[in-house]
Amino acid sequence: MTLDVSQGSVVAVDPDELRALAGRVRSAAQVAESAIDHANRANALQAQVPAEWTIVWADVLTPLQRCAMWRDDATRLAEGLDAAADAYELIELRALMQMDDAGSLAVRARHDAILARNPAAGEAADHLWAVWEATTGDALVETWAGAGFLGAAVMALLVGTLRRFRTEGGRQTGSLGAPRRARARANRVPGTSDGYVAMHEQPVGRTSAPAGLASSLSRIPNGETGAFGDTARVRVDKYAFPSGEERFVAYISGSRGAPWNDTDPFSWGNNVGLYVGAAESPGYDFVLEALERSGAEAGSVVDVNGFSQGSMVAQRIATDSDFEVQQVTTIGAPVRMPVGEQVTSISIAHDDDPVAALSDGGSPASLGDDDSLLIRRTFDEADTGLREWRVGAHRVSAYEETARLFESSGDPRADGVREYYDQLARAASVESVVYHTAASGVGDAVLSAPSESVSDAAAASSAGAG
Repeated sequence: MTLDVSQGSVVAVDPDELRALAGRVRSAAQVAESAIDHANRANALQAQVPAEWTIVWADVLTPLQRCAMWRDDATRLAEGLDAAADAYELIELRALMQMDDAGSLAVRARHDAILARNPAAGEAADHLWAVWEATTGDALVETWAGAGFLGAAVMALLVGTLRRFRTEGGRQTGSLGAPRRARARANRVPGTSDGYVAMHEQPVGRTSAPAGLASSLSRIPNGETGAFGDTARVRVDKYAFPSGEERFVAYISGSRGAPWNDTDPFSWGNNVGLYVGAAESPGYDFVLEALERSGAEAGSVVDVNGFSQGSMVAQRIATDSDFEVQQVTTIGAPVRMPVGEQVTSISIAHDDDPVAALSDGGSPASLGDDDSLLIRRTFDEADTGLREWRVGAHRVSAYEETARLFESSGDPRADGVREYYDQLARAASVESVVYHTAASGVGDAVLSAPSESVSDAAAASSAGAG
């Protein structure tokens, strides 16, 4: 088991820092060159001394040879750092050109200037870019191992539809088009719900804060355990602190139901617009109203957790709503959207999850503040290679397992994540409500799920359709 923990952006290397380091190494080479000059002067002086007074060096290498070796090594290292800086900057500039047209002339001019100065860096950038693309949605096979014939057919239909939507009109693929999509939504996205969304409320009552990341993910509604019924879509926990402050934490389901059924606000068809940048979606409206029914208002502190399609809703709540979102946690997200420098983004993605692969390698920009993390691993280690995906990797329970591995890994960044849940645990009270879709066929029986006071595990979740 190998966890890859980063801050989430495609380019995690600062070219300017590499060039600054190259400058320091080059200064060391200059010092070695100066030492060589002094050693040559010493040799010249020694040549004038009688033979019986000549100094014999006991070392295998003379000081002159050692200085020359240090100078050459430092020079090669500085050249390598400069070359790496050029290659990584070319990748960053190429990503910026794909993400956004704004300022692209200046970006392209810088790109072309580096390429003209250092063609070898261009070749290195081409290689690194190709390796990155090989692990993204552009290389996604149109079968889904382990899903059976019907599952594979549905996945092929979904991928084909998403590819068509995301490339029409220059929207760009996966996560790359997020800035352009955000501008397209500007002044058109309602910050809070302005209409009635049909739903059933199920008060769960008093509960407690989750013990940590994995425990928190278990609260995402899903269709496997049936703890709150198959129609549960959003859970909202309302925290009241001794200081009088309030915080709302929402847990958002993934896609539910058949792709062709548009009666469920969380169906694939109803929310494909979240992926391509449309201004609204039924799932987004459902979550907004669920939060408002729980007492959240414009300016309220709201944290959001989402699985698959629900992760796109969670990210949209952070970028488009009028709530003050401070923490976004996503698992199996088909898009990794930058949520702002004032928001902590925790994202978990499995390399063999076909839905997570739709992110097209992720965002070239940072996903959030300096504490933000992208936690990645291959869920099924038996599946190796770049073109193998497993349906089991796209499960909430699978992501819970990865979260537990991260929490017990000894990684110091896990302590920072734990502090957030320690803060929630200081609440004086926690009230929870689960919101169900009002789709046809839903009866009152769905509202008789067990109280959470029995155990948090009663709400433990696994994957829905996505």
